[in-house]
Amino acid sequence: MNSESPGPSDVERKVGKAVVEAARMSGQASRAAKRILSEMTGDMAEAKGYDLPAVDIIETNQEIIVRVALPGASKEKIDLRVTEESIYVDAKATPAEGKYLRRETSPLGFKRDLKLPVEIKPEQVKATYENGILEVRLPKLVVINPTTVKVE
Repeated sequence: MNSESPGPSDVERKVGKAVVEAARMSGQASRAAKRILSEMTGDMAEAKGYDLPAVDIIETNQEIIVRVALPGASKEKIDLRVTEESIYVDAKATPAEGKYLRRETSPLGFKRDLKLPVEIKPEQVKATYENGILEVRLPKLVVINPTTVKVE
């Protein structure tokens, strides 16, 4: 007869430690993912019930170009606001006549609030709207054009 008390084997202890470590790492990964998602989509809570339109942000030496997809919106129903650091778009789409058999866009419209990667000059912003695409040209506050200097 064995007088040793039945306890966890080495394998069971290793598995237990692995499970605890995996749970710890999973918790860290989950918290990191939530932090990243909240930073990237901070505007989602604000835009609840609205669609987040697709956005392209393009940087050139002189400006930031933002293209926002606003299908079904009319130019008159676009509220565009800019600051030195951000751009805000709120657009109402005109509903199509007839019965919707499938609707994947919100009847409330589109909302998007984006932080810009550089500061811009709000007073010089130009915007156009054509074929459902809003294009906003935002001149950079500080334009850095490298100049070649002759060394003497």
